[in-house]
Amino acid sequence: MVAYGTVSEFDVIVVGAGIGGLTAASLLAARGLKVLVAEAHNQCGGNCTSWRRRVPGRSGLFVFDAGVQDISGLGPSGPVTNLLGQIGSSIAWERVHHLYWIDGIRVAAGQSQRAFVDALCEAFPAQADGIRRFMTEMAAIYRDLYADVGQTGGVPIPPRLEALHDWNRRHPAAARWAQERFADMLRAFTNDDRLHTLLQTVSEYIATTPDNLSVRDMAPLYGYYFEGGRYPRGGSQTIANTLAGSISCRGGQIATKTRITEIVIERGRVTGVRTAKGQTFTAPLVIANGDVVAMLTSLTDPHHLPAGYARRVASLKRGPSAVLVSLGLDTVMDLPPRIFIRKDGLSFGVGNPSVLDPNLAPPGCSAVTLLLLLSEAEAAAWPEPTDPSYRSHKDTIAKCLIDAVEQAVFPGFSRHVVYRETATPATFTAFTSARNGNIYGAARAVWRPRMQTPIAGLYLAGAGTDTGAGIEAVIISGTRVADAITNPAAN
Repeated sequence: MVAYGTVSEFDVIVVGAGIGGLTAASLLAARGLKVLVAEAHNQCGGNCTSWRRRVPGRSGLFVFDAGVQDISGLGPSGPVTNLLGQIGSSIAWERVHHLYWIDGIRVAAGQSQRAFVDALCEAFPAQADGIRRFMTEMAAIYRDLYADVGQTGGVPIPPRLEALHDWNRRHPAAARWAQERFADMLRAFTNDDRLHTLLQTVSEYIATTPDNLSVRDMAPLYGYYFEGGRYPRGGSQTIANTLAGSISCRGGQIATKTRITEIVIERGRVTGVRTAKGQTFTAPLVIANGDVVAMLTSLTDPHHLPAGYARRVASLKRGPSAVLVSLGLDTVMDLPPRIFIRKDGLSFGVGNPSVLDPNLAPPGCSAVTLLLLLSEAEAAAWPEPTDPSYRSHKDTIAKCLIDAVEQAVFPGFSRHVVYRETATPATFTAFTSARNGNIYGAARAVWRPRMQTPIAGLYLAGAGTDTGAGIEAVIISGTRVADAITNPAAN
């Protein structure tokens, strides 16, 4: 913990302890830089956090996640694997399997790509040939996009313009499809709308709707089928704590409950930060890991930005928020850890991690979450907590989600609920300072800023940048920032 006092000097200051910022900080600390991470909340992790609740009459605690329960990038050459290897840390992971209940059609993803394909073909026999060809092509695209990570610091990086022709020649599947709309690719192989809905469901990990997502956007998500998703034992907080521990053990400092009110810029370049308590920390490099618009308009003077860039930042679409219903059950659902339900126009995800880690709940119980994404417009229209309709509005949504689970996959579900807590866009705003409680940083298929800003020494990391949302994506973001700082000639 950094003590309050006079000016303190660092090589790098990271504003915000989300996973992107922690990734950059842990890599930079491992490479010998003096690092400070400043976080306004009382714990690290951003939207990748867990919290505990005690329920009267239960001997033990329920552990709930803020939403992260399925993590990609853990294949042999995956970005998450690469990060943990570079910092010399390890996490105990459990394999996550999916169950889809889409308008009455039930498909279990199984433990492998082949099992998922077989289940899809059984559910949609008339589409079997197209399903097999589609999944084969998606697997080739996925391999193409990750083929060169051994030469790019362990993360997939788009080729430079001058190298594009050669890259396309060596990676024909990605060259053919990467820029196409994913929905168009689906229609090229299959013609069943219900199947298309199912095959786009995993897009909920990065967007409220798949309509404008490209094949490049979706291909990393198909890594959940090709290499499998994972859940960290102990809850998602384990990831943040592991990275924070790596920073601390190498002399880096983590300052929680430390709100930064200004990124200081002098003569066109960063010189440090100031806190709400009036303390100044100096550094020639600052990494802003938080709401991109707030970081570049509230914590910095926008006059330091080129006019066109400032306009794009100010008009950036923030992307979705969510309603998150955390439930303590007096039973363990004999269902996979991730369930996707679409019923009567309502689409949402169910997290059931207690089947992987029984320590997340008292004996015989489970910690379950229901996550309903809201578009930016829907989030903005949500009543404020001071509005008389706020409580009834969130209770109505929670009941709708609980009823849908009961009717689709777990009869009697509501009778097993012994604890309920509902988070809304206002909740996410309170804990992350993101406008409208956006949880994915920025919308997809729109402009998002790159890691290096026009201000000398100021970098961006996290879901609001051009790498996008999701744990794998923000780890890629943080890794690229750390590489740009320590090896600028390679970027």
